[in-house]
Order: sequence, then C-alpha cells, then structure tokens
Amino acid sequence: MKTTLSERLIQAMSARNISQGALAKAAGIAQPTIWRLVKGQAKGSTKLVDIANALSVNVEWLANGSGHMDSSQGGRDLLALCENATQTNFFPVELWSDSNRPTGEFIYAPNSIKSETCQAYILKRNSGCAEAPAGTIIIVDIDEQPGNGDLVYAHINGGYSVYRFVEGGAMGFLSVDDKRVPLLEASSGGDIIGVVVFLLRDLKRRK
Repeated sequence: MKTTLSERLIQAMSARNISQGALAKAAGIAQPTIWRLVKGQAKGSTKLVDIANALSVNVEWLANGSGHMDSSQGGRDLLALCENATQTNFFPVELWSDSNRPTGEFIYAPNSIKSETCQAYILKRNSGCAEAPAGTIIIVDIDEQPGNGDLVYAHINGGYSVYRFVEGGAMGFLSVDDKRVPLLEASSGGDIIGVVVFLLRDLKRRK
C-alpha cells in the first residue's frame, strides 16, 4: 500500500522512539517544520536529508517510499537518486544556469515535491546559509509562497544565491546565518525566484 510522507515520518519516529522536539533538535531544524510534515500540511522539505540522517533511515524511502526504511546510507547523494530515476518515484526537473536561464538539461527529483513550476540549480559558490554550500543542487518552486524561515533562491546585487526568508515589513526580508550581515528587504521587483523545496549537498561529480 502506498504511504504518504507523513505516514512514513510517523513510522520512522515510532521505530526510533523519538519525539517531534527531539527529532527537530537532532536534525537542526525548527519543530514547526516537523509538525507540518507529521500533520501532512507540507508536501516536502529542504531538510529531508537531515531528517533522514537524524532518524538513520533511507532518504529515498522517507521522500517517496522507495526501498527499505533502514539504510546505512541514509544521506545518499543525488547521483544515487539519478541512477534510479527510471523508476516512477522521480520526475524530471530542468536545470537552469547561474544566470537564471534554462540549459535544456534535466535532473531527477522525488515525486514528493513534484510540481510543474520546479526548476533546478547548482550553486557555484557558498551561500550565506549553512544548508546550501557550493555544489549543492537545489530544487526551486517558483510559484510557492515563502513562509518564515524558508530558504529562497533570490537575485540580489547582480548575483543569485540562497537566503532565509524572514516575515515582516511589506514584502519580508532576506537573511543569512551571519548575524552581522543586515537584513535585506525583499522588493516587489521579483528578486525572489522561488522557494527551495528540496536540496542535496556534497555532490560528487563524475568525470
């Protein structure tokens, strides 16, 4: 029987005897994020890899029900996902360049985040957020509205990078982890490309 992300997360938490609060702390994320996933109010999260690692479960199983729950490789990288992309658990996402133009190339992402408005990017440089260093592949939903604490992909001062969205003001603000860097006001000029709905770090490129 096909299970939902919420059901798989509850199953894994029960198997590991871990509470929402403890899981949030272990994964380094806010507890409301876990709550929304458990309640089925979120279709996915940029933190699924971290959640899977904290639970010591297979990230593919958690994301889309593929394979077994237990895995010694809970944080398998995107190459492993792409090697299994012929399965129906994945959908193609067009890769866009760092100048925000389509490349005609595609990568595969879990169906748990499937949307016709998803675009993929590879970060060429470290962002100001620890979750998105250089080499990270991000899947961005350009129609998703950001909530407080969400990672967003934005065009700021002529460059593209990942920021954390902070609610407030007319349009919200963009922040980075370094608290010495002042908040940037999110303008109405289309600076935010979209919300990061999935990411995978430490990409190992094949030559």
